Amino acid sequence: MLGVRSESVAFRRSKRQGLTMSVTERYMRNDIPCGLHGCRVCTMNAELARKGVPLLDDTRGQILVPDASAVSRFIALFEQEDELKNLVFCQTVIDALDRRNRTRTMRNVRKIAADPARSSVVFANEVFAQTRVCGKSADVDRDTRAVVRAAEWYRQHLEAQNKAQRVVILTQRVIYSAEHGVEVWRLEDYLTEQHPKLIEHFRAIEQATQDGDMDVTAMSACEFAQARLQAKAQGSYAKHYSEGDISDGLRNGTLVRGTIRLRAGGGMRNESQGVIERSDAPDIVVIGRAALNRACSGDTVVVRLLSSSESSVGEAKAADGDDDDADDAADSEDALAVEQIEAGDEAPVVADKANVAAPVHGVVVGVVERRWRPYVATLQADVAGGMRHLAVPVDAAVPKIRMHYADTAAIADRYFVVAVDSWEADSQYPQGHFVRTLGRIGTLDAEIDTILVERQIAVSQAALGFSEASLREMPEHSAERPWTPCTRDLEGRRDLRDTLVFSIDPRGSQDIDDAVSMRRTRTGFELGVHIADVAQFVQAGSATDAEARARGTTVYLADRRFNMIPEVLSERVCSLRGGSDRLAVSVIWDMDHKYNVEHTWFGRTVIRSACEMCYEQAQELLDGQRKVEGLDPQLEPQLATGVTELAAAMRVLRSRRRLGGALELASTEIKFAFDPQTHAVAAAAPKRSLEIHGVIEEAMVFANAAVARRIHASFPTAALLRRHRSPTADRFERLQRAVRARGLDVDCSSNLALAQSLQRIAGEAGDADMAFLVKAMATLAMQEADYFATGDCATEAFAHYGLALEYYTHFTSPIRRYADIVVHRQLLAALQEPEASGSTELSQAWVGTTATRLNERNRQSKLAQRESTELFQSRYIAQLTGDGQHVVADGVVAEVRTNGLIVFVPRFGIRGPVHLRDTSGRIRLPLSTLTGRHRDVDTHIDGCSDFSADAGRLSIRLPIDAPAFHLGSANVAFAVFDHVTVLLRVLETRRRRAPVYMTLVSRASSNVRAYRSTLASLDRTFRVSAARPAADQGAEPEAKGPSKTAGVQKPEPAKSSTDYYAVLEKFGKLSLLETSCAAQML
Repeated sequence: MLGVRSESVAFRRSKRQGLTMSVTERYMRNDIPCGLHGCRVCTMNAELARKGVPLLDDTRGQILVPDASAVSRFIALFEQEDELKNLVFCQTVIDALDRRNRTRTMRNVRKIAADPARSSVVFANEVFAQTRVCGKSADVDRDTRAVVRAAEWYRQHLEAQNKAQRVVILTQRVIYSAEHGVEVWRLEDYLTEQHPKLIEHFRAIEQATQDGDMDVTAMSACEFAQARLQAKAQGSYAKHYSEGDISDGLRNGTLVRGTIRLRAGGGMRNESQGVIERSDAPDIVVIGRAALNRACSGDTVVVRLLSSSESSVGEAKAADGDDDDADDAADSEDALAVEQIEAGDEAPVVADKANVAAPVHGVVVGVVERRWRPYVATLQADVAGGMRHLAVPVDAAVPKIRMHYADTAAIADRYFVVAVDSWEADSQYPQGHFVRTLGRIGTLDAEIDTILVERQIAVSQAALGFSEASLREMPEHSAERPWTPCTRDLEGRRDLRDTLVFSIDPRGSQDIDDAVSMRRTRTGFELGVHIADVAQFVQAGSATDAEARARGTTVYLADRRFNMIPEVLSERVCSLRGGSDRLAVSVIWDMDHKYNVEHTWFGRTVIRSACEMCYEQAQELLDGQRKVEGLDPQLEPQLATGVTELAAAMRVLRSRRRLGGALELASTEIKFAFDPQTHAVAAAAPKRSLEIHGVIEEAMVFANAAVARRIHASFPTAALLRRHRSPTADRFERLQRAVRARGLDVDCSSNLALAQSLQRIAGEAGDADMAFLVKAMATLAMQEADYFATGDCATEAFAHYGLALEYYTHFTSPIRRYADIVVHRQLLAALQEPEASGSTELSQAWVGTTATRLNERNRQSKLAQRESTELFQSRYIAQLTGDGQHVVADGVVAEVRTNGLIVFVPRFGIRGPVHLRDTSGRIRLPLSTLTGRHRDVDTHIDGCSDFSADAGRLSIRLPIDAPAFHLGSANVAFAVFDHVTVLLRVLETRRRRAPVYMTLVSRASSNVRAYRSTLASLDRTFRVSAARPAADQGAEPEAKGPSKTAGVQKPEPAKSSTDYYAVLEKFGKLSLLETSCAAQML
């Protein structure tokens, strides 16, 4: 039955036609059914039931009517949670989604309505005369009134039939009014009251969509279309300079050329940033997508330097968000910094800007050489069919990539590799093509393959096998016929098989490439360092040599390794196994009784290691223990003497280096133990530091330095050495701010001054964690050591800053480092070995090129090792929390940031952000900070103000009606090196491995004392932002402060086992409901 005519307006944008407006005419009807089972008025319901169309359940106590703000942003919640039933999706909501081209969301709504188990319907209120609302359908307020009118009609319809069902509108907008008994609830309020198990899923989706445009009611359709057109216009980039302009600019000094490295945006500004490092001038910083001008990490670019006024304008523009992309913000994950983890952090606070050199800013005006590589990506979550898609790289510093692919279902939950083909100036994103899939997201092999591809180590694990050509070059070795050196192998070698030689390595090591010897002589001591003679088996120019050079290094991951040379060499023939004759290259020193070197001998040897010891066994010998498990009782006394005398010598040598400025830095390396059957992480703990570690390290350093001097003397322009350049003063600025905040000082003027400062701080601090963090921060401030050809720089630039040595190289690990093989060949050439004469390793050009490649391979290997550690840290935390448990651990504040804290958790070796302010600037102080209860971490105190962050301290003013359990003032404060307690959780994502994130539980109990507020009585209620079941708000035992030990605790609320929808690792901003909670008394 037709009635009044109506019309709706929609705006659409296309490349061909631009912005267009479409008008749809509608004619009102009077026979639209309610879709309620058992309704005695709507006769069409019976016909719908016969056709199998699901109807509303009249036995349930309520009918839910979500509006557009709830459906558009939280469709995943409605889709995945079967507890939400009896839903009425108004046609008004469907139209609002359609105006934004939200095809996927509309499809999911219809999917819910078609599921008989959900008892949900789509109600055509826009063409129903009794629910008609005047006004343009594109108007948000009009759409709100339309949903309210539909809900009121349902309530009246039920009352007419004496049905007592409630009608509840669910919204994410400001609560609006309704009549005829219709209830209006904020979605979060409703879930907290009715479905507390779903609140965690709600929070996850809210966090994932906080920076996007998921809520279609945030602006009108016209405003939305105009904003997209404006964003498209802003998406165009400036054209790059011509080759002639670039040449002229480089010649006259107005342009600078260099290699740019990108990191993703984070914190409240979320802007991408690039850095061009310069050794002879301040680094150039490029901020924002427009300034980067299509440059990708690793590209050789040409940059125009900005004046101070241009830099200020650019920063202001970026801070206002004009240079950001909303899509990128919605999908971006925390960046992986090159030297340190600063995931999701806002910029560090500058203590004294007058003492800090102003950064040099620039804009990219040309790309000289592209360094595009294969990128691992996932499909953008809101893909809506078709063949054109956006691939979202797992590296957040890489922009999304447009590509064509037909079968999206095949890659929807997979990692895949995508290659970039071009990036035109008028395209917001680069254009690329699909290459291949890697595996399902979250599976271990797929995660490992992702690391290998991203770090350009290999296309997959399978590709890291060795070629047949290389394997044909291997010596014969088997259990039945083990390899032994023949007479020809022994020619020209010094026979040390009767000398007590032993190795000390990590437990279970197979690739043993170094051994030591220490014995008394008539004039003092003889110290020997014996290194596997890999160069004997890997000849220059061979297939094995080519593969080893391409790999550069053995890649060690947390649970596996990928060898640089075949296993028959690395684990058997070259490995210095106990009781076996092995070929070596040795350095032997004759020392007096004060360990002064009187003579040094270099050469090829044959050795027979008496024993393979692990570090723990050697440490027991050093500690004076006897009958050490696993050692030959008859050999033990000799080993004990050798280890003890070696340790005594190395203590003296180390003390001499320290007097010269050698630094004792900190490592946060984590060791994992795995279940042999399931390969699950059985335990994780920081690597235990033993004195014997330093003993062996010092012996290797001593040998490396001796070889460096020897090869440089013979080949002054072609020696392959390793240097560690002195860091610039600005790199220590963060460390200096931190220690000054504690009333201490650090002198960074030289390595000797720094070493003395670190030693003094360790003694004065009285806090082992603080002393460790100071060393760790000093480590992060250092530049990376790198290989170089001696002819490529001046002699004064050879020095190794951290080791306080004038000459240094890598000689002691040829099984796992190609640089050491090169150094072996150079040393043998210096000793006039006939096999080494005339080799390419003596060419300065070849050595320089090889050094550059090895620096990159080592860098990527270290990053792969760190990423694998993070992967297994995440898996371990997921295991601990998998059955509803919470992991609460002690941490130390490492830095103060403008949006929170950086906290280091020693127990797990995790360093990451604790957000106390979201991306909109809203303060999110957990209630647990005051109560000390980990159950309160997701409840935030409303009304906090005066967020203040300086060099080493962060403070927040509490509201006047806050509970009285806090410091003796109205402020809550945190300082660098403060001890805190944090809750560790894993945030499931569909884009990449689940990251570990931290939430503040409490400050250290020693810093907390009772304070009776004069502004609010103890029994007064206060406003908090909460996301917790109503049952949790009951009486509890008195708070006893935070636990002093890390542990796994059972949570009070049950954890929902939810498969989160595209939850991204951006958890700084939360939008939680307001509710009342009684103040907790002491």
